[in-house]
Amino acid sequence: MGCCCESRAPKPLRYVLPCIIVWIIVYLYISFVIFAHSRVIEAGASYWELLLFHVMTFLLSWSLAQTLRSSESFLPRHTLTKEKLNEFKRKRFDAFTLQTETKMNGGVRICRKCRAFKPDRTHHCSTCRRCVLKLDHHCMFINKCIGYYNYKFFVLFLGWSATTCLYQSCLIFRYLLANSLDRAGKLYVFGKLEMLNPHLQIASVFFGSTCLGLALLCFYIMHMYFVINNYSTLEYCEKRDNPDFINYFNVGIVRNVQEIFGTPRELLYWFVPVHCPSMRKRDGKTFPGNRKVNKPD
Repeated sequence: MGCCCESRAPKPLRYVLPCIIVWIIVYLYISFVIFAHSRVIEAGASYWELLLFHVMTFLLSWSLAQTLRSSESFLPRHTLTKEKLNEFKRKRFDAFTLQTETKMNGGVRICRKCRAFKPDRTHHCSTCRRCVLKLDHHCMFINKCIGYYNYKFFVLFLGWSATTCLYQSCLIFRYLLANSLDRAGKLYVFGKLEMLNPHLQIASVFFGSTCLGLALLCFYIMHMYFVINNYSTLEYCEKRDNPDFINYFNVGIVRNVQEIFGTPRELLYWFVPVHCPSMRKRDGKTFPGNRKVNKPD
């Protein structure tokens, strides 16, 4: 979803898109339950098919809630005195002996706004006015910084949202769509179009879920590409035009995926918005690197 780390919208406007997102989720779910649920069962759907829909809706809602409530990715501010800040500005690291990112001149990465040391992959978000561990992007759609501790939740939200929307569309298409489109078409022809007509609502939910599901699927595929290549959105946007860039943090597809979702033994954690035990052991400040390539600037 959209990256807007370098710009700030007026504070009241930041809550408009999140409210719209929540309204869309509630509308699609409630409309399906009220207008389509019983009709789908009467048309031959099993209770297991509908139970799966409700479970997926719960998982997407849980993933969104976990994404929004997480604040662990923010670094404390004002941890360096002015004297220490000046000392760090003069200090240099050898990027070939230390596992740390440096500035172009070899200097230590510090944030002057937060007066704090910036660990690897940490960036300052001007919207939140905080430094964020492994900042991916500030998502304007949910008005939340996506960083080290809530990136998995965000990816799961995209995945479960896309899956739920497309599954909902499949249920309607399989059991109800032809009849509802026919009834809604007749209402339109005879000038009796009513917004709360069940058949019109079913058709509306179908087209809404399909369009939203396909859009979210594109975002999900994009972020899974970032996961398997160990990019953040910010890193990809900054480095994609540099033909000489080599991603030092890319340690292979398997290890890249495990960094986000967990090890094969933690497979159940891959599908729910809860941090796996191996994730809890890491601090989001240091990352394994590919020693076959040079470290990034």
